[in-house]
Amino acid sequence: MKRKLLKIGIYSLTVLFFASCLSVAKISSFSETSDGINFDYIFSKRLDKNESAWTSKTSNEYYFETNKVIEKNILFDSMIKSLKNEGYTIKSEKRDNNCVLGERGLRANEWKSIIGIYFKNDYIRNKTQVYLLCRITQDITGGWKENRAKKVGEKLENMIK
Repeated sequence: MKRKLLKIGIYSLTVLFFASCLSVAKISSFSETSDGINFDYIFSKRLDKNESAWTSKTSNEYYFETNKVIEKNILFDSMIKSLKNEGYTIKSEKRDNNCVLGERGLRANEWKSIIGIYFKNDYIRNKTQVYLLCRITQDITGGWKENRAKKVGEKLENMIK
């Protein structure tokens, strides 16, 4: 009897957890190629917007570009290092598609975090464009403002400059 009640309790808590999530981050919802990313449009959006300190926003973006073309191997090594420095494990590394996906688990302000780093080397304009997109699994209570994509992006930017 106690075992059955324990199973019901665990099941109920699991259902309650997933029902109360504002969003659920999944690797499968991320592109594994940079081909579909419109880097010039993203640049024109000016991603940094002022927001309050508390937010229910469940995704963050960050964009930067360099004034030179960065060698692909150097960029990939730096992308992986910057993700690992922020506690992410590498889930997908697509060198031919200019993309790295990372994932990390439970933190104080999130249940789970997935991040994609995409880049394009523009040899005509002599620059590298980098776009980071991060989504989190978060419950309905929200959390403090924290741009995870920017955190990783700034580390990456400092490594390659």
